This record gives sequence, C-alpha cells and structure tokens, in this order.
Amino acid sequence: MQGWGWGLGLLFLVGLGCASPPATGVGLLEKAVAINDAGYQYYRQGKWELAEEKFTQALTLNRLIDRQAGIAANLNNLGALAQEQGDFKKAQECFDAALDILRPLGEAAGLCETLNNLGALNQALGRLDAATRSYQEAMAYARQLPPGPLLALTLTHLGDVARARGDFVQALSLYNQALQLDEARKDRQGRAVRWERLGRTYLAMGEYARAGTYLHDSLREFRLYEDTGGIVEALDSLTRLSLALGDRDAAQDYGERLLKIYQARGQEKEAEKLQKLLQNGTRAKG
Repeated sequence: MQGWGWGLGLLFLVGLGCASPPATGVGLLEKAVAINDAGYQYYRQGKWELAEEKFTQALTLNRLIDRQAGIAANLNNLGALAQEQGDFKKAQECFDAALDILRPLGEAAGLCETLNNLGALNQALGRLDAATRSYQEAMAYARQLPPGPLLALTLTHLGDVARARGDFVQALSLYNQALQLDEARKDRQGRAVRWERLGRTYLAMGEYARAGTYLHDSLREFRLYEDTGGIVEALDSLTRLSLALGDRDAAQDYGERLLKIYQARGQEKEAEKLQKLLQNGTRAKG
C-alpha cells in the first residue's frame, strides 16, 4: 500500500464477538465485546479515529475486569491501527505487550494473530528475516487450530515475504494454498484478499492479463464488503498495472479514486507518494 514495495496489505484484527460472553451481573464483558466489534467495523471502513476510540474503551473495560485475553486482543487491534497510521513505535509496543500476556496463556488463536501482525510490522520496516520468524512461529500456532482464516492469513504473509524476495513461484504457491482454504470455507472476503495478492504477483512477473483479471475481481468483492483497506490495495495495484500497460487514462482514473480515499483517511504521505507516482508514470509514458 505504501510505495512500489506494495506494503503489507490487510492486517488481521482480533474480533472478540466470535463467541457470546457469559451473562454477568454487571455486563462489562458484554460491553467490551460489543465496543471492540464496533471498533473493528470502523477500522474496516477506514474511520480510524472512531476505531481507536472504541478499541481504547474496550481496553479500559477489559482492564477493569482483569480479562487478560481481552486486554491482549485490544492491544493487538490498537497496534494494527497504529501501524496503518504510520506509528510503528506504538505498534511495536502494543504487539509486544499483547504477546507478553498471551504467551503464558498459551492461547493459540491470539498468539497466531499477534505474531502475524508483528511480522507485518517487521516486513513494513524492511526486516524480512524477523518477519519470517514471526510468521513461522504464527504458523506453528495456526497448525494447532482447525484449517481456517488464521492458516490462510499466515500462508498469505509468508507469500508476501517470498514475493518481496523475488521468489514469485513460492509466493504463488502459498497464495494458492490460502485460496484453497477460502474456497473450502466459501469465504468470499478471504478469497478477495488472495485474488489481490495473486494479481500483484502476476503484475510483478509481467503477466498483465492474468494480473488484471485477479485485480478487477478482488476490487468487486472488496466493494461488496465495504472493505476500505482491500479497496485501497486493489486500486493501488490497478493503478500500477495501468502504468505498466501505458494506459495513462486508466492509471489517472484509478489513481484519482485512490487519492480521494487517502485524503478521506488523512493519509497525507501516501497521497503524496501516489501523486508523484502518477506524475512520473505519466511523463515516462508521454
């Protein structure tokens, strides 16, 4: 998402609403779950200030009832949000704090999610070896769980490292393994993520027709689910594909739509980089 290195794409956030909390006399747990889930929805919509407010409120409630797993989940979400906003120091602190809580608990799902986020942070900072170690540890926990979204997520992140290293064959293999899990679970949103990654890889390989098919399909699905992060990734990839094809009009169209999203999300650095990309790409093809 940031620069030609494609960024890291969608970060997996911890949703606490997957299981109904037990009834209590006070209801703080139920409120924490509901508030965290509201924050997750705001995050997906690109409403980051509201998301941060909700995650922080949920963190306060979980601390009041000393719910360690909930505290870790909220910290994980705040870290993912901080990374999206470019605050890598805060993201690192949140992920480290979450891991300190989760390791003694031995909670496989939470550890897998947090390690994936930590790996994504390391990859964003160019620390590919550290990212690989985090993803490999996450994979060990993902294998303890039934095949599902966490395994698909970890395979995808390992594919991202392979693509960053230029090993496109390995990247395609890992993305397709994740896609098979999506197909088995009929997970359309997960499938859209994998399509977008496949499109990026085929673009890097110069196979533009295949790249275009995957990228257009992923954009359609991301729009259906109102997944702002996914839309950003797909538009970014389509802008670069259009530049590679020498289609200045299409590049400008995709780029301007992406620019409006960056502006709506307050991503000034990303907007500036995109404008330079469009200017340089247009001049190069002019």
